[in-house]
Formats: sequence, structure tokens, C-alpha cells
Amino acid sequence: MTDTNTMQELDIREKLAHIDEMLADIASKRQEIALAPARIEQMLADTLRKRQKVALAPWSMMLTFFAAGAGLFAAGAAFIKLIGG
Repeated sequence: MTDTNTMQELDIREKLAHIDEMLADIASKRQEIALAPARIEQMLADTLRKRQKVALAPWSMMLTFFAAGAGLFAAGAAFIKLIGG
């Protein structure tokens, strides 16, 4: 009889341990779900920031090319003036 009681007690302990493990898993999932809106907000902000950079990239590139062109034009004018033309 003691062996069956010991086996039943071990079985109950295993079941309780399993239930505790499941409860801990559920608690961690609840915490992840509670943090989900903050993650979504952060991802949305990152996406909007990247879209803004992409939208402004052509203008930035164009301004850079105009500045480089003006610099080359000024260098050419200075070179011609130096030569004496």
C-alpha cells in the first residue's frame, strides 16, 4: 500500500509542477501581450521616420549635385581667370 501511496503522491507532485510551469508560461505571455502596444508604437515611429528619409532623399541628392556643380563652375572660372583668358 505504501508503494501505491508514494506513486500517487509523486504523480500529484508532477501534475502540480506541470500546472505551476503552465501558470508561469501564461504569466510571461500576458506580460508580452501587455508590452505589444508599445512595440507596435515604436515600430510605427521607426517606419514613419524611414519613410520621411526616403521622401527627402531625392531633394538632398539634388541639392548636393547643385552644390558640386556650382563648385566645379567656380573652380573652372577661377582656372580660366588664372590662365588669363
